[in-house]
Amino acid sequence: MPTDQAMLDEAISAARGGEKVRARDLLTRLLRIDKDHPEHWLWMSAVVESRQEQIYCLQNLLRVDPDSVVARRGLIMMGALQADPKDIKPVPPHRRQAWTTAELELERPRGWKALMANPVTRITIYLTAGILALSLITLGAVGLGALPPTPTPNFSQTAAAVGAVVTLTPTRTPSATITPAFPTETPTPGAPTPLWFFLDATYTPTPLYVDTPHPETQAFRLGMNARTQEDWEAVIEYMGQALEIAVDAADPHYYLGDAYLQLGQFEQALEAFDQALLVDNRFGAAYLGRALATLALDPNADVIETFEDAVEFAPDFPLVYLERARYFIRLENYTAADSDLEEAARLAPESPLLPYLRAVMAHDQGDFETALELADRAHAADFTHLPTYLLLGEVHLALDDPLEAREWLITYLRYNMDDLRGLNLLALSYFGTGDFPEALDIFDRLIADGVANARTYYGRGISYLEVGDPAAALSDLNQATRLQRNDFEINIALGRALLDLGDPGDAYVQFDNTFALIQTDRQRAFAHFYRGLALKVIVENGDESSAPAAVRDLQAAIDLAELLPEELVEAAQEMLAELEPPGPPP
Repeated sequence: MPTDQAMLDEAISAARGGEKVRARDLLTRLLRIDKDHPEHWLWMSAVVESRQEQIYCLQNLLRVDPDSVVARRGLIMMGALQADPKDIKPVPPHRRQAWTTAELELERPRGWKALMANPVTRITIYLTAGILALSLITLGAVGLGALPPTPTPNFSQTAAAVGAVVTLTPTRTPSATITPAFPTETPTPGAPTPLWFFLDATYTPTPLYVDTPHPETQAFRLGMNARTQEDWEAVIEYMGQALEIAVDAADPHYYLGDAYLQLGQFEQALEAFDQALLVDNRFGAAYLGRALATLALDPNADVIETFEDAVEFAPDFPLVYLERARYFIRLENYTAADSDLEEAARLAPESPLLPYLRAVMAHDQGDFETALELADRAHAADFTHLPTYLLLGEVHLALDDPLEAREWLITYLRYNMDDLRGLNLLALSYFGTGDFPEALDIFDRLIADGVANARTYYGRGISYLEVGDPAAALSDLNQATRLQRNDFEINIALGRALLDLGDPGDAYVQFDNTFALIQTDRQRAFAHFYRGLALKVIVENGDESSAPAAVRDLQAAIDLAELLPEELVEAAQEMLAELEPPGPPP
């Protein structure tokens, strides 16, 4: 198996050859082995895809090498570090000399001036100067240049376009919408689902449980080396060879099962863990592996007893407590989860899974500020843990920050482009910024794939309203109410669709019914506004008797103006002025 230096050389070669995916994979392995090696962070900063990841890598380079000029300059150029005034040197005035003008024009490379206008490209130059002068030209072609389009299907968003300002498409009715916290739910109406229900199983590599030397077989040692480098196919090959000699050993079966688990081959993993337990029924880590493989095959499986066996026979193995805590969180047994996390913290206080799982638990309990703080800590501890990116996206959506959420979700989907949960959240981020056509593209795919929930239909329904298709909106919003009948935002949106279809009477009834669902003053302000709007349309259609009720509702909305978007307050004031024109002057 290759040494760490050989792996680094291979990563550098891949980076110079434009094979960024291969380079990232190798550098990720190296960083798991040694997080304090400056070259690992330097080269990783040259091959990651997003600006946020580049900043993170350069910050870590500066952490392990505080004197790194490359890291400091890169962070300053990216706006992530303030320049030290003593490092700023005045540039002497340039006196133009006529005899040099033609020479400069001849010697100047074509396109270089435009290229160097890009600050991200300039960072590439600084980075490569810190390695070898010879690397300057080759890395400039593969480093931190323009990012490639994000490979997410059915929509055209790129990482560079995340921060674009979006103008909302006007509709017949005022289009301001209550931005929801986007709680998740299962396809079963009314039953909330934990975050992990929608995720493919993603496992942090299992730490060593036992490291028996097995001097009789070189294959076992080679397999353990391959495991360190996360070369799971090689682990399977070598452990299979080891078992031909060490026939009475449980640990090769266990590490074989762990490798299958990492590769998503869950049936083979389960078989290998069972074989380990046949050899030694007190091999605690094999019970843990069995529980994880069973849950991967059936997320609703009851594995409490299997986890209890794991704790009994491996009481000092921290991953047992971390994974059982994850399981308890899925069951919404937060007291038991917290107890397991406390025990895991005693055994492995630096594990990045500790803040991550606590963040999941805080999110599922609605404490989004705490979830954000913990998720940020988890990301700082292990920036390669992709589920953290997904969680950060969801938390930022819950905190009404869809643009920030989108950046995390695009990074996550870059590596999991078919993950339906991630796509749903990304669609909601477009919806949250009023980028409705892009949201519709993703909602369409989710609904076609049969994985939609109430929030999916609600998001697509609102998007249809914003692009001027109230009939399609009504169909989706009716489906959303069937899945989640007592949701205030969905019912308000349903009334809007009826109003846009020219049915103010049914819209009034729908808005009136939302008063029974109000839980906050903000919701009350929206309910008064939209009911008043429906009554105003009824008055315009000839029913003057509805005017006093319309006035009361619109005035009530104006009285709660601080809870409404400015455009709705202005619309309420205009309608009120029309319903109550000023009297003749005295």
